[in-house]
Amino acid sequence: MESWKPNPRAAPFVPRKHGNRMLIHPHLSGPGYIHRHKLLAKIFQFLLVFVLLVTIVINIVFILDTSRRLQEESSHAVIQDDVEGRDFARPEQSQAQLDESAPKMLTIEVLSSQSRVAVSVDGATILEDAEKSEGRGIHVLVLNQATGSVMAQRIFDTYSPHEDEAMALFLNMVSDGRIIIFAIKDEGTFQMKQPARELLHRLGSRRAQLISWRDMWAMVAQKAVKMFGESFSKSTDFNTWGASVLLRAQVPLVSMEETRGTCAL
Repeated sequence: MESWKPNPRAAPFVPRKHGNRMLIHPHLSGPGYIHRHKLLAKIFQFLLVFVLLVTIVINIVFILDTSRRLQEESSHAVIQDDVEGRDFARPEQSQAQLDESAPKMLTIEVLSSQSRVAVSVDGATILEDAEKSEGRGIHVLVLNQATGSVMAQRIFDTYSPHEDEAMALFLNMVSDGRIIIFAIKDEGTFQMKQPARELLHRLGSRRAQLISWRDMWAMVAQKAVKMFGESFSKSTDFNTWGASVLLRAQVPLVSMEETRGTCAL
């Protein structure tokens, strides 16, 4: 090879060509390949059309369902407005309204004695004090004139100074129309002065000026309306107490509308 020398007169090397044909893989040419290509294109187009149709159907169903729901809600709202406008009431509500509007009576029983006071409304005891050496004086209960519920309860030891003034102040704070119940336990007049007696008289008491040492007394009244009952028992001796008194009174309730505008007490 070292002795080889190029021939300057030799013709240049030109590679041979197999005509003008390109080298093509036999599987990528021919009628079979073209047929498969067209078939795949048609399948792809069919799938696209199918997906488009399914999407359209789903949208149509959704629109129809939404329209139906909106119509139902609209019709329900119209019916509800019509019902509210006519102010229809359920049977039980109508019955409850009739019961509320119907007049009712409270049966009130009041016991006043040396050692015990008790108040019951329609058979239910709402006050009882039988403690020894406690609860002396005038017991006061305030009831709601529409429901009969207890709104206030106080004990004023009018055997002691200034308790009559406290009782008068409390009674003046009670709203007109409230049901007020009074009962003495043990002794309740030793320090009860004239202004307090006059206030009890204005509430309807016929015995306010007569109650004295160890007398028993009970009263049921509706402030600024009516006195419904009063019981009184006179002490016959300085060392004895008056006999126990049991007062029974029937008090009509009023409607809730009549109590509107009154204060809490």
